[in-house]
Amino acid sequence: MSEIPKQKIDQENFNTEFDKLSDLTPGIVTITVPEKTSKQQAIDGLMAGKTEFHQEYPEIANLSDDDYDIFQSSAEDLLHTAEDMPEPESTVYRGAIETKINQFNLAMAMRDYKAAQDPEAKADATRRFMEANINLYGEPESKTYQSLLSEKFAKISNKQRSPKAEEIFTELKEILPEEAFDQSLAESRFRPSEETIQWMNDIVHELFDGMLKHVPKTDDLISPSELRDIFQAIIDKEFEDDQWEAELKEAKAINVDSDTKRVTVPVDRQPAAVDEVRRLVVHELGTHVLTAITGESTTLKLLGHGLAGYADTQEGLAKVVEQALEGEFKEAGIDHYITAGLAYFDHKSFAEAYNIKWRMKLLEDLADGENPTEDQIQNAKRLAIDGPRIATSRIFRGTDELPLFKDLSYYNGSAKVWEYLESIRGDDFQLALLFAGKVSTSKEHQRVILESITYNKD
Repeated sequence: MSEIPKQKIDQENFNTEFDKLSDLTPGIVTITVPEKTSKQQAIDGLMAGKTEFHQEYPEIANLSDDDYDIFQSSAEDLLHTAEDMPEPESTVYRGAIETKINQFNLAMAMRDYKAAQDPEAKADATRRFMEANINLYGEPESKTYQSLLSEKFAKISNKQRSPKAEEIFTELKEILPEEAFDQSLAESRFRPSEETIQWMNDIVHELFDGMLKHVPKTDDLISPSELRDIFQAIIDKEFEDDQWEAELKEAKAINVDSDTKRVTVPVDRQPAAVDEVRRLVVHELGTHVLTAITGESTTLKLLGHGLAGYADTQEGLAKVVEQALEGEFKEAGIDHYITAGLAYFDHKSFAEAYNIKWRMKLLEDLADGENPTEDQIQNAKRLAIDGPRIATSRIFRGTDELPLFKDLSYYNGSAKVWEYLESIRGDDFQLALLFAGKVSTSKEHQRVILESITYNKD
C-alpha cells in the first residue's frame, strides 16, 4: 500500500495559533513570584524558629479551569496539525507543544496542591506535580547528590573551629542525612582540561567584549536601575534590535523571556559589584538573548524560543560562558542540587533543608578558628532562604513544600556543556551551533539547526 501523502498546512495560520498557545501557557518563573507581604512574613517566621514556610502566589491561585480547557483544546488541535508537517518541523513542533502542555499541567498541579483541603486531593496534586516536573526538568541523581553533599561536608569538617562554630557544627551533624558522612561518596567528577578552558576564554572575549564595554569601571555597586540601563544599552547598540527591551519590575530573579522579548531585572534586587555585572551580561544577554535572536533569524523561528529538551544546555552554556570569562572552571548549581536532593531523597521539608543550608553556609564562610558573630549567623540564615545561588526557596517555589527541579539545569547543563566542549575543543563551527538557537548538544538538534540555517534576508 502506498504511503498517504501528508496534507499541506497553512503555516501562517499555524504560527498564529502556536503564538496564541504560547500566550496561554503559564511561565513557571513568572507565576512562582510570591506576594511580597506573605514572603516577608514567611521569612521572618522561619528566622524566628518556626517550622512552616508558606507564601502566597497570586498568579498560581488565579489560574482558571476555563483557561486550562481552552489551552488543552488548542494544544490538541495543534498537535494534530503538527503531525502533518514535514520533518524536522513535525518533530520540533510536537515536542514544543508537549512541553507547553507539561508546563500548564505543572502550574495547575501547583494551584491544586496549595488549595487542597484533604489528603487525597493533596496526594493527587503531588502526583501530577512530580510527573510534569520530571517530564520538564528531569530528576536529581542520588550518586551525584551524595557526592556533592559529602564533599561539601568534608570541606567543612576539615576546618579548625572555634567553640561557637563547633556548637553549630554539632547541630549540623545531628540534622544531616547519613550519606553526608561517607567521604568515599565524594568521588571525582568531570573537569575540563586547561586547554579547553583557555579556548573558551578566548572565544568568550571575542564574542562578548563589545557588550562588556558597556559595564562601567567602578568600585561602586551597581543598582538594579543601572543594571537595567546597561542591559538596554547593549540591546540598542550591540544587538540593534528594537523589539527587545530591558525592564525593571517586581520579579523573583532576572528573567529573559523570548516570547515577550523582555529582560526583567527585579526592582528590589541587591546592588551588584562590577565583576558580577560582567557575568550577568555574558549569561543573560550573551547567551539567553543572543540565542533567541539568532534562532529567530533562521527559517525555523522556534529555534529562538527553545526546542524540546533545550533547557539544561541553555542554562549550562550560560554558566559556562560566565566561568570562561574568568578563565576558571567551577561546578555550577551545587547548592540547588543539594537542596533538591535533601527534599527528594531524604524527604526534608523547607524548614529542615533551610536549617541544614544556613549552617553549612556559615561554616563554609568562616575562616579557620573564626568565631561567628550574630550578624554573620543572621546573614547566613537570610541567604539560605533566598540568597543568590543558595536559596532554598528556589527549589521549593510554587508550593513551598514540593521540590521543583528547574534549577537542576545549572549543574546538569554546565557539566554536560563542558563535556561537550572537551570533545569538540578547537572546532569553532561545532561551538557556533550552540549559539545558533536555544538547543541541546544532541545530534538531533544539530540537524535541525543545519536544516534551518538559511537566514532571512529582510
